[in-house]
Amino acid sequence: MSHSGRAQWRTCIRDDHAGVRGAGLVLGDRHVLTCAHILLPAPHGEPGAAHVRPVRDFEVELVGRHPAVAPIRAGVVDGCWKPPQDDQRADLALLGLAEPLPDGTGQVLRRLPSGARRAVRMFGFPDMVPTGVWARAWLAGDGGPGGEWIQLDSEPTGQAVEPGFSGAPVFDEETDQVLGIVVSYLAGQGSTLSWMIPVETIIRYLPQVREWVSGDSAVDASLAAPVGPVHGDEMMVRQLTDFLAPGAPPDSRIIVTAPGSAAHAALRDVVSKASREFRPIGPDRSGAAPATSGQSSPGRIDLALDVSGRTVAEVSSRIVNWMSVGADLEKSLADSMAGEPPPMNLLLDGVDRATDPAGLVAEVVRPIAERVAGRNLRLLLTFHDPDAPSLPYAAIELLAARIVEVRAAEQAARDRYGYVAARVAGARAPASHEPGLRLRLTALRAAAARPGSTPLLPVVESCRRKADRALDAARRDVRELDALLGERDRLRDRLDGYLSGVPAPLREDRELTELYRQAHETLWAGSADLAACGLLVDRYGEVIRRRAAESGAGHRRAADAPGPRDGRNERPGAAR
Repeated sequence: MSHSGRAQWRTCIRDDHAGVRGAGLVLGDRHVLTCAHILLPAPHGEPGAAHVRPVRDFEVELVGRHPAVAPIRAGVVDGCWKPPQDDQRADLALLGLAEPLPDGTGQVLRRLPSGARRAVRMFGFPDMVPTGVWARAWLAGDGGPGGEWIQLDSEPTGQAVEPGFSGAPVFDEETDQVLGIVVSYLAGQGSTLSWMIPVETIIRYLPQVREWVSGDSAVDASLAAPVGPVHGDEMMVRQLTDFLAPGAPPDSRIIVTAPGSAAHAALRDVVSKASREFRPIGPDRSGAAPATSGQSSPGRIDLALDVSGRTVAEVSSRIVNWMSVGADLEKSLADSMAGEPPPMNLLLDGVDRATDPAGLVAEVVRPIAERVAGRNLRLLLTFHDPDAPSLPYAAIELLAARIVEVRAAEQAARDRYGYVAARVAGARAPASHEPGLRLRLTALRAAAARPGSTPLLPVVESCRRKADRALDAARRDVRELDALLGERDRLRDRLDGYLSGVPAPLREDRELTELYRQAHETLWAGSADLAACGLLVDRYGEVIRRRAAESGAGHRRAADAPGPRDGRNERPGAAR
């Protein structure tokens, strides 16, 4: 295996008895980042010891350096002890080396998209291989307590993460950059699951490491700055929370919030709480302040940009760089979106304050909006001025993208109808709203091109609501068609179940055979009338039960009939 010089900053952390505690990563020339739990005393130590900062030093061995460097003593840096909480949040520590390292400045951490599925590798020190071994995995997505971690899926046939890997840097296979450190694994034979603490979470607990971090923050400073207590506009908070919630459907929306307003303060508050890097740390030192009663989690924000005063090229390159570690910054956003973009909750704030709002909508908003359908993407645009000329233009672009989504959903409903109608009678043909919406869109584009025309935004919003209803209707049509097919399949299963339960003496019964044939042909041949099929299946089951009861009663009467009066057995057919 060939690795670049970055891997030389791997470390093995040992105690005074040379026992392996875990792994770590050199930052700068005097610091080592690792997990706090590997520095804790044994679980059977004194009560409360889990939160006590270790006062003793540890041995740090640079396992990747050639020529080798002698182990160096290291202790926890003041203010850099973040022990694991009851729910396992935090769990970070920064060690200070007793002397600076020669010839080097350590590793640089790299922020990355939380949903990027990238190949990574880690170097740990399990008991069976105390000299260290590499493990490979894939980033699987958010996980861990409060969504602070990222799940790692190891290769089933390779080395899995196990004790001795905690604190190990997670190297990106493509760029060799460090994306986080290993923190936990799922115990059990054959388990391939583990977790890492990504750079954003590390920064939140240990802001001291920021000087060794590359890559732009996922949230611009102007949006992440504390806003103090947020009063009012609970509706805005609910809308944003629903929009960013885990499992929320793909969507693109526009809101108008003037800077300094309660709505904009609510926006900034939700964004900061939804960011791994800027989420407030609660008074109990956990990952986030506890939610108030009735308040739900704000979900996750992947990229929140204040585009005020920015050019189209600046915004585009920022998104492209965020989407892919090591991306070609000359690549257009449209080309980047043409592939398979990572899951993304994206906020562009102040679209109307960009240097070229119309260009931003055409070259940034449109390519993203066109890819929302069918993907784990959510795009939120905010405008500061309700009368901004670019506002209806952006609304039209989002409407166009939604109509494309309606067309795909209605086509899926028509395809499903064709399949189901050939098998189930009474299936309702889905309606088609997309052609009418397309005509409205064409008229809106023409109106937008005429200066001084009637205000378009209310008309666009009305059309958008119709498109939303059409999309919901198409998806509902598919669900209803699937329900019909499911009902037919349940009747088939009931019929087969009745058949398997027919008593052996009745399996050649002509009446039962005929009833089964009728029900089977109705359910399997052509378009099945579910009501008639249900009656036939019910009739078949009722006759089985009746005939079985009659047959059982006849056997009991024969068995209970008295024998000869004198109790003696007689020859068959003998006269009395």
